[in-house]
Amino acid sequence: MTAGQVLSRPIDVSTIPATGIERKFTATEAERAALAKAYGLVEVRSLTADLVASAGSRGSVRVEGRVTADIVQSCVVSLAPVEQKIDEAVDVRYAPDRREDFEPGSEISIDLEAEDPPEPLTGPALDLGAVAEEHFVLAIDPYPRAPGAELAPASPDAGPERPDSPFAALAALGGKGKGAS
Repeated sequence: MTAGQVLSRPIDVSTIPATGIERKFTATEAERAALAKAYGLVEVRSLTADLVASAGSRGSVRVEGRVTADIVQSCVVSLAPVEQKIDEAVDVRYAPDRREDFEPGSEISIDLEAEDPPEPLTGPALDLGAVAEEHFVLAIDPYPRAPGAELAPASPDAGPERPDSPFAALAALGGKGKGAS
C-alpha cells in the first residue's frame, strides 16, 4: 500500500487468464472510515468496485469496470451535509516500463488524437484497490453545495478593506509642515 492509499486488492498479473480476471469488492467499514478521513469527507456510506483485468500484448494489462459509492460531504457555503452518488467508469491500460526502448536524445512524436499512453506497470502485481480508489477520488465533487445554499450578497457600500498605505501617513505628515516656516 502506498502512502495515503486505503484500498488494497493486489493481483498477480502473470496469473491473468486469457478470459481475464474479474474482481468485485466492497469496502469494509474500517476502509470506508479511513477513506472519509483521508479525503476530508463526512462519511463514505458505501463503495463497491466491479473490475475486470485482461492481459494484453507485451505484458500489458487493461482494467475495465465501474466504481460506485455513496458519500456525504460538507457544503462549501453552509457546511450542511451534502450527499453524492458516484458511478464512475474505469478503463485504464498498464504496460511495463519501456524506457530502455528509447535512445537518449531521440525524437519523440506525440499525436494529440491518439489514445492516452498506458500507465506504468512496475513489478509483478497490480493493485485493483488502488485503481478503484483513484477513480473514486477523482469523481468526488470538489465544491459540494447544498440545495439553496448561497453566499450573502456583498453590500454595495462595502469595498475591499485595506489598511492605510504608509505613504498616506507620510503625506498627512508632510501636509502639516508645508504652511509653517
